[in-house]
Amino acid sequence: MFEIKPIGYIRKAEGKSFIEILSEYRDGLFRLETISHIFILWWIHENDTKEARHARITTPRVRNTPIHPEQMGTFATRSPRRPNPIGMTLAHIVDIKESFIFLDYIDAFEGTPVIDIKPYLPNGDRIDGKITLPPWFEHLLVSRPSNLTENHNPKLWE
Repeated sequence: MFEIKPIGYIRKAEGKSFIEILSEYRDGLFRLETISHIFILWWIHENDTKEARHARITTPRVRNTPIHPEQMGTFATRSPRRPNPIGMTLAHIVDIKESFIFLDYIDAFEGTPVIDIKPYLPNGDRIDGKITLPPWFEHLLVSRPSNLTENHNPKLWE
């Protein structure tokens, strides 16, 4: 058996999103300012139910697509209904102050437990070849809009 403990929590205030790192993990921020982008792994705590953990097939929720999505296996979606409800967001670090990492965007709610942070490294994290997606996801092949803010805060499990 293993244990996962939060290293911090998502905070949202005055239109800004940031991670508040717990004091016992603050040393882990050493030289993080040298990194521009991070992957944030977070616990989808508001959807952590026995039913959600047993879901294997789901219809993806896709915004702004004219094509109705078809059912897919859990591992082919970003659905919060999964055996281990772990969310992941790639974010740009806007600033770091003390125990706070300010972000350009995160699709997690206020109070969401953060379970890990990893740097984005282009040699292993970037895809240079052809990317294939089902038709209902193809509109997502463009880069994330630069004007994306917390005013556009989709609830992933509506």
